[in-house]
Amino acid sequence: MSTYKYLRATIDGLVKPSDVQSATARIERAQEEVWRELSREPTLTQEGKDTVLTFMVPENVPVERLTLAIDPAQGNFQREIELSNDKGMTTGIGEITRVHLQRNGGKIDLEQTWISVNTTSQGHLRAVIHNRDDAPLKVTSARLQQYERRVYFDRDAGISPALYYGDDKLNTPMYDYARLFQSDAKAEHLLFDAETANDAYTGRPDDRPWSERHPAVLWTALLAAVVVLGGIALRSIRSAAA
Repeated sequence: MSTYKYLRATIDGLVKPSDVQSATARIERAQEEVWRELSREPTLTQEGKDTVLTFMVPENVPVERLTLAIDPAQGNFQREIELSNDKGMTTGIGEITRVHLQRNGGKIDLEQTWISVNTTSQGHLRAVIHNRDDAPLKVTSARLQQYERRVYFDRDAGISPALYYGDDKLNTPMYDYARLFQSDAKAEHLLFDAETANDAYTGRPDDRPWSERHPAVLWTALLAAVVVLGGIALRSIRSAAA
């Protein structure tokens, strides 16, 4: 990034000045991410030397960060944290750190009390803080978080928007609006009402193969065929013996 009045760019290689048709420079402003909290305070237990935090989160909800608040009176520390889901699968590993000290004439100030997570909740998430032989951390609060995701759209006056979801077979929509979108600082922020079931919803027809829709009939037919063929084979053996 540069804030100087002039910017000089040098192209190495066989490119001639006459080959350059045009050049542009622009300013990009990155928007700081907004985080949403997903759960209430977890239950906190001590299992041996480990501190365990158990979160209850709605299923199929993306989780992208675990943020902890540690008592300010807690001294310097460095702890490994491991997250796992209901099935015992590891969904995130990281370290939280607090270091404030003087070393070799220099001052070190480092504090990070969150770790990145990349998972979709299946109901419960466990965060295990490995204290090793150190005293357990004084955790004052803990939150699971996700990026705030936004949906932009044009709204006609007098029309109340509705958001529907739940059809896993739908493809990602493609709108001109997405390609022509320009952010507007005056965009209105809407809050949806509480979630309700769609009374007009009718499920898709079952398009699975007949064998998958009626497995009991299929297996019954196969067993019957085995019994009939076995009977015929047994009768043939007896006839040959006679």
